[in-house]
Amino acid sequence: MRIALVVMTVLFVLSSASAVNFALKGRWWAAAGVVLPSVGLAAILFGGVERESMSLFWLGCLLVVAGFGAEFLDHRRT
Repeated sequence: MRIALVVMTVLFVLSSASAVNFALKGRWWAAAGVVLPSVGLAAILFGGVERESMSLFWLGCLLVVAGFGAEFLDHRRT
């Protein structure tokens, strides 16, 4: 489980750096489209799967879907 924690931490740090880059350029939908799926994936894996919490699992799914929606909105704006 330690390897998964390290991989998710690296993924979150890289996605946060990418989101900050998008936000500095004024592309807020792209920033949300990058951060929300990574946070949702962490909630799904560590909250829903490891701790067997259905509410965290569905919250993670909702965040991933919201991230894909933000990515779609960013794609339509540019």
